[in-house]
Amino acid sequence: MNALSASSYSIREQLGPLVFDFTDPKGNDVHFELPYPKLLRISEFPARARDVFGVDAIETVAFQFSGVDDPELDAFAAALAASGVRLVNACIDAGDLLGADEAKRAADIELNKRWIERFAALGPQFVRVNPSSPFSPHQPDAVPAYLVDTLGELGSFAKERGTRLLVENHGGRSSDPAWMRSLLDAVGRDPCGLLLDLGNFDAVMGPMTAAILGGASGAGDPAEACAGIDLTSVYDGIEALCDRAELVSLKAHYVAQDGAIGPVDLKRALGILVDHGYTGPLSLEYEGHGGDPWAKGSAILDLARSVLGTEALDDPAR
Repeated sequence: MNALSASSYSIREQLGPLVFDFTDPKGNDVHFELPYPKLLRISEFPARARDVFGVDAIETVAFQFSGVDDPELDAFAAALAASGVRLVNACIDAGDLLGADEAKRAADIELNKRWIERFAALGPQFVRVNPSSPFSPHQPDAVPAYLVDTLGELGSFAKERGTRLLVENHGGRSSDPAWMRSLLDAVGRDPCGLLLDLGNFDAVMGPMTAAILGGASGAGDPAEACAGIDLTSVYDGIEALCDRAELVSLKAHYVAQDGAIGPVDLKRALGILVDHGYTGPLSLEYEGHGGDPWAKGSAILDLARSVLGTEALDDPAR
């Protein structure tokens, strides 16, 4: 039976300013900040997710901490233990493992190792790194040998520390199912698995990235940005990759006032997973803006439970 969890990214608008530093496709260094208010600490998320979402597992994201030495990581670890909530996955977005500059890539590999080691101490089932990015200026048509070697190295490093390395379809070349399958085949199953994000395919990522980066506050309307797009390639992508998935990101970009969830039809997407016999964990990742992310995340989880026939923890404080 599929276990449900929730990502701290789903409530990012309540955790304080969110800062991104990245290199754009033209090679320019970009600093981007979303000025969210700090309504709670991330160390409060495990118990709150258990009580509101009715889950006993969560996922977190490295950039929601100030760095590997952030004291909040210790508080987060203590909160996991106190709440009885387990950490299913930690997402690491550090550097550019697809970058062509050998010296810079070596530094990025070491940074990823520092994060893997830091999170491994928290006992996650998985740690996720990025094989590509929509912001990377490096988008080779063929999977480069150095990326295969890098993931083999990071996978062994993670395994030695008691966790399992995953890569995600997360924009750029990685959102091309054929390219991702080629990468997974080249790396092999032992060092590395797949986190399949149901919404991270080009048909959705293109308009959503433009909506987020196009507004001063990153508050573009996801429903409006995705209106009328053809999602055929999204369902084809899920079909093409689901047999390799070890964790699935239950992604939605909006929950409308009438209860509609989109743009991806999650009933259809989950049906594909069920048809292919996927029984692994799923993690809520609500990527919408405005309103109450706890209520909207709960609606998405309720939909998943209705499809999968699972139940929330007893008496979640909805």
